[in-house]
Amino acid sequence: MNNFFENSRVDIWADWFKQLSLHQAPLAPVFLLLLEEAGIPLPIPGDVYLAFMGYQVSQGKIPYLVAFLMILFSVLVGSSILYFISKRWGNQIILRVGKYIHLNEHKVLIVEKYFKRYGILVIIFGRHIPGFRVPVTFFAGISGVPYTTFILSTFISVVFWIALYLSIGEKLGKKVLHLFHTNPYAYLLFSIPFLIFIVSMLYVRFKNRNKKIEKK
Repeated sequence: MNNFFENSRVDIWADWFKQLSLHQAPLAPVFLLLLEEAGIPLPIPGDVYLAFMGYQVSQGKIPYLVAFLMILFSVLVGSSILYFISKRWGNQIILRVGKYIHLNEHKVLIVEKYFKRYGILVIIFGRHIPGFRVPVTFFAGISGVPYTTFILSTFISVVFWIALYLSIGEKLGKKVLHLFHTNPYAYLLFSIPFLIFIVSMLYVRFKNRNKKIEKK
């Protein structure tokens, strides 16, 4: 019975996204990305919206530069909204609505742990780890990371992300839509480069730490 309701909910969201995409194709991904960045959980990951925008570029419905700037604007505005909300009502959010937006204290503590070691690199690369985009922004707000530091780190993080997924959507066209439609977990494949980078970074740091211990 629970599976039935979950599937029905996903179908409703998918149908809503389809209708929004058909009638407001260029604006739909921008609006949905802003919602996702602001902490509102959506059944389809933001990577799909970006790829869809790239598909719109390939169809000549919107220029690449315009698509890029619109997405950049929505991401920065949405993440800023969540940042300031977290800064003002951080603890209340975790206690009252955390479970509804896939946010819990454990994830925030993980972000805090690595932020102490790697600083803004956690914001830059941590956003691309599945399930940590919202916790990273939430942590920045609740922990008092200066807004200029947060927004600059977010900007550095997303410019490459936007370019990557727009290119994927532009080059694959309808194929990328079919890929995500037939396999909702396919988007994880595109997170692999970021995960490899993070693992490599952790490995190098661990190796350097061992060398320092050996010298002592």
